[in-house]
Amino acid sequence: MFVKRTFWKLSLPGNGDSNSDYIEPIENGIVIDPTRRLSRKLPVSHVFITSAYYYPTSKSLGQNAIALNMVVDSVNFNVEEATYNVVGSNGTHEKLTVATSKVEGVPSCRYTTAMARTNTVENLMKLEMESNGVKVEVPFKMARYTAPKPVIICISPQFVAEQWQMFLMHVHVANRFVSFKTSHKIFGTSRFGGHLHMYITSMVESYFELMREYEKRGYLTLDYWLRMKFEQAQTPYFEPNGNIEWRNQAGAETDCLLQYKEAAEYIAFFDMDDILFPATYPTYLEEFNAEWALQPNATSLLYGRREHEFIKAQTMSEFSFTELVESLRSSPTVKRGKVVVKPETYNHTWIHYSWHEDISTRHNVSFPHLIHVQRPLQKNGNNNITQLWKMEFGPLNETIRAEDLKEIEEDYWRIRNNSRVFEISKRLPYQDFYLPIVFKCYYDSFYGFIFDRVRRNGPMQCPNADLCELPQRDDYRCIHSDAEYFSGPHMEPFTFHFSSNSFWSKDIGCYQ
Repeated sequence: MFVKRTFWKLSLPGNGDSNSDYIEPIENGIVIDPTRRLSRKLPVSHVFITSAYYYPTSKSLGQNAIALNMVVDSVNFNVEEATYNVVGSNGTHEKLTVATSKVEGVPSCRYTTAMARTNTVENLMKLEMESNGVKVEVPFKMARYTAPKPVIICISPQFVAEQWQMFLMHVHVANRFVSFKTSHKIFGTSRFGGHLHMYITSMVESYFELMREYEKRGYLTLDYWLRMKFEQAQTPYFEPNGNIEWRNQAGAETDCLLQYKEAAEYIAFFDMDDILFPATYPTYLEEFNAEWALQPNATSLLYGRREHEFIKAQTMSEFSFTELVESLRSSPTVKRGKVVVKPETYNHTWIHYSWHEDISTRHNVSFPHLIHVQRPLQKNGNNNITQLWKMEFGPLNETIRAEDLKEIEEDYWRIRNNSRVFEISKRLPYQDFYLPIVFKCYYDSFYGFIFDRVRRNGPMQCPNADLCELPQRDDYRCIHSDAEYFSGPHMEPFTFHFSSNSFWSKDIGCYQ
C-alpha cells in the first residue's frame, strides 16, 4: 500500500552503477520526475477508461459488442495488441471474454490511446474488468443508433476556448440553413447536412452559454472531455494529462466514432478551425458519396488543410460572414489532412487518421481543401502570432459559392436577433487572451521544431500544452467539465481508473 509521503524504490539507469537504487518521493502515487525520464518502467500500467460502449448489433464489431476507449501507460511493456479480460453479465448469465486492442498515438508520449473490443452476453447489465480473480465494475453507455444528421463532424476538445468567431463560422457552415415556403408553412432544412459533436474541457463562460443556445436549436451536441484523475493508486504512476498527446485528442475522436458508429453515414474528424465548404454538390452527403464512388474500396477520404488567416469581428453585432470571407487569405501551404470515414470502415482513429489504416485505401481528395483558419487576426491587437510563426498569404484560393454565403449570413442573423443570444453577445471576449499563450506553448514544444526547424533543447517530448502556464482571469470566468472519479483495486498488469456522472462546473477542481 502506498500512502502520502511514502517512498518507492526504483532503479535509475545510466548513472554508472546499473545496480544502484534511486529513491523517488511519491505524492499519492505520482512519480516525481524533475528530469522527465519518462522511459522508466513501473510495476503496473495504469489505465484510464475514457468510455465504454455496448452494441447489441454492429456492422463491424458483431453482436453484443463491447468497445473500450482507454488511455494506457505504454512504457512498462508493449501494449500494442495487448489483451484485457472483460466480464459481462445480464442478471442470469455471466461471460468472461478477452478483448484485443489497438493503440493510436506517438512513441514520444508515456500514455497512448487504445481501443479494445470483445463480444459479450445479450442485454448487458454489468461490465467488469478482471485480472487474476480481481474484478472492478466499470460504467458503460449504449451506443447511438440514431443521429441528428447523416454526417457527424467530431470537433476535437476545446480548452481555455475563447474563439467564438471561429465557432460561428464553423457551426453555420456545417448547418447552412435554408428556408422555403408553402401556402401554409415555413420550413427549414440544413443543406450541408452536418452536425457538430463538440468536446469541451474548459471554455470562457459566455462562449459556453452561446454554444448552449445553438445546442438547444439542434446545431450541435456538447460533450464532456475530462481531465484524467486517479482517485487513488497503490502503486506509482506518471501523471497522465501531461504525458498524453494533445490532451488525448485521439481518444476524443475515437469516442465520437464509437458513439455514432451505428448511427451516422459519415463521420468527419475536424478541429474547430478546420472548415469544409462542399465544392461540387449542395450537401456533405452528396459530396462524400461522389468522392467515395471514385474509389469504391476506400476506407476514408483525406482532405488536405490549406492555411488561412482572416480578420475577426470584436463583437457579434460587428460579425458578418461576407466581411469574414472577404478578409480570408490563402497560403500555398497545404498541411497533413483530416479524414472523413464510413463508420463501418473504422473502429478507432488517431488525430489525422488511423495508424492501422492501409494507405492504399485512403482516398486523397484533390479539391476542395479544408479551410484551416488557425491564425485569426484581431482588428485592434498586436497579433504577435504572425511574428512568431511567419507564413506567406495571398488571395483566397478555395471556392465559396455566393449563394451559400448569402444563406449562411441569413441564418446567422436569424440566431443573432434572438433576445437571449443578444444578451450573451454583450459578455463575449472581444480581445485574445489565451490564444497567444497557448499558441506560443505549442510553437515552443512542437510547431517550431517541426515546421521552422527551430533547434530544441533536449530530446523530442510528448506534444502537449498541459504544462503551459495559463493564468486565471477575474473578468472572464471559465466553465469546466468535471465528474466523479473512481479507482479500482490494485490489479496487475493493469490497474483501472474511470469516471461517472459528468457535469459542468465553474471550479477547476483538484486532481492528482
